Amino acid sequence: MLVRIGIALSTVGLLAGCTAQVPPGPQVDASRVPDPAIRQELLAAIPDMADGAYAFRISGPGAPVSGVFSDLDSVMQVTQERTVPGRDLRMTVTARRVGAPVWVRVALEPASWHRRLGVPTGWTAIDQNRLPAEKLFPVLVDSDGGDVAEIRDTVRFATEVWKAAPGRFTGTVDLRTVDRTDSIVPRDVVDRLGERAAAVPFEVTVTGGVASGMTVTLPDGAVYRVEYSGFGATTAPGKIDAGRAPKSVYALL
Repeated sequence: MLVRIGIALSTVGLLAGCTAQVPPGPQVDASRVPDPAIRQELLAAIPDMADGAYAFRISGPGAPVSGVFSDLDSVMQVTQERTVPGRDLRMTVTARRVGAPVWVRVALEPASWHRRLGVPTGWTAIDQNRLPAEKLFPVLVDSDGGDVAEIRDTVRFATEVWKAAPGRFTGTVDLRTVDRTDSIVPRDVVDRLGERAAAVPFEVTVTGGVASGMTVTLPDGAVYRVEYSGFGATTAPGKIDAGRAPKSVYALL
């Protein structure tokens, strides 16, 4: 019976002057199926304690942040230039964390502002009950074992990861899944993106077997970058013998 029905339908098609077309099934491009081994290869290149101290630089629409990090020594030093709203004043803030203690040094320009505001020119110790380290610089509190800008989380939670060329990996990620405590894309920026944060492209470069940078491009065109360098050639700074920061430092920061 099934054979007869099939023949009858074919005959009707021919009599009508056309041939019945069977819709093609969905085509799967094997070359566009992410290879899990690529993700693992990239994850293995993310810096960890064994890679020692290194220098980093994080940039985006705002002022860049640069510094030195050593997970082995529990040391993080961060520097950033900032402006003071409503004043003709620029300042360079450097913070250093060795274990738990945090010290800060503020350089004001013009230098006369040091006297006017009563801000010391040297290092001072910060009371983290008054100014938590993560409020001073979110990146001061690293929770990812040697990876300052959360490249590891970006790759781990990526929707897909591709190897575009030797030492160059690309992919997309839902930024809402990445730990935003010290991610290169600030938490408030991700919150403003909302649903648009669901598929954000990124690119990671690997040099000498270690991840040396990542670029994240937001839907609005904003670009955030992190660069890692100096593995094995960077000296981790040590503890500082300094007095407590005065009220003027907290007021400024």
